[in-house]
Amino acid sequence: MNPFWLEKNKKYIAGVVTVVSVILFMKYILTLVLPFFLSVCLITVMRPLLQKLEDRLHIHKGILAAVTGLGAIALLGVLLWYVATIVCSQIGMLARNIDIYEDSFCRFVRSCCCGIERQMGINADVMENLILTHVDKLTTEMKLKAFPRLMNYSVVYIKMICSITAFLVMTFIATGLLVKDYHSIRADLCRFRWFLAAEEISREIGDMVWQYLKAQVVILCVISVLCAAGLWAMGIRHGVTTGILAGILDALPFIGTGIVLVPMAFWQLIQGHIWRCLLLLLLYGVCALARELLEPKLIGDRMGIYPVLILLAIYMGIKLYGLSGVVLGPFSFLIIREIYRKICASETVND
Repeated sequence: MNPFWLEKNKKYIAGVVTVVSVILFMKYILTLVLPFFLSVCLITVMRPLLQKLEDRLHIHKGILAAVTGLGAIALLGVLLWYVATIVCSQIGMLARNIDIYEDSFCRFVRSCCCGIERQMGINADVMENLILTHVDKLTTEMKLKAFPRLMNYSVVYIKMICSITAFLVMTFIATGLLVKDYHSIRADLCRFRWFLAAEEISREIGDMVWQYLKAQVVILCVISVLCAAGLWAMGIRHGVTTGILAGILDALPFIGTGIVLVPMAFWQLIQGHIWRCLLLLLLYGVCALARELLEPKLIGDRMGIYPVLILLAIYMGIKLYGLSGVVLGPFSFLIIREIYRKICASETVND
């Protein structure tokens, strides 16, 4: 191969190698070292606070980290147990009362079909029979297959809980050990140029992630207030709670407030409340406009990244990594971007 061609395109070859290396690391290696990676992140975030506490309380950082880690693990464990208990109780209640829910759903379908018949002239009995036939098949399938199969997976759920517990314990132990030897480990690694470059890139990515999270919190609060105030002003039952839920869902990728407001608008249309339907659609438009105005200012301007690129990174991440790609996709994009910027900067300096 021509050495001149290699030298001329060295920057692009390094970029391709970076992309492939980051994807392979995220897909196959990160899961193996994730507890230790998280412990490094925790220490990086907690170290200034632990140092202040050590100076004030005269307690070693290792002990403070152990107490903090145990408290966090205990709190997370209680939260997971509480959520699991609620989910299991709700599944059991659904299985016991499925006939009652089916009857309520039938009355709901009848009401909707009558509303559509009044608005559009479509025969309500035909629509009701068509819908309920499919619902009856689905209910029978759930009784015979879904619920027994769900209960048979109890061993799988127990294994998953044990795996999560082991992961948290390993992260906690690694954090305690890292706190103890942090300075000596860092001093040894600082002798290598690649570590200094990796530390600088990590710091820049951490700042961008922090800016992104702060921006999302601001947008979430603004949209939650808009939705809650709008639904409350319309006199919709549980409007404030529903509005806050819609604001939280708006922060999730590919979901947005439309998953709450559009079905509500359709239901108001069926009930014959035309003005409420139009106001709900208008509220949806206002929320979408608010995100479109706030996102470039809070995310694009501060991070120097177009929001569409973050959306593309999420989509590609889901394709490459599965559901975890919602987080790993943008994270991979940021790592590749920063490494490539360093490569370009070094090439400019050399030239």
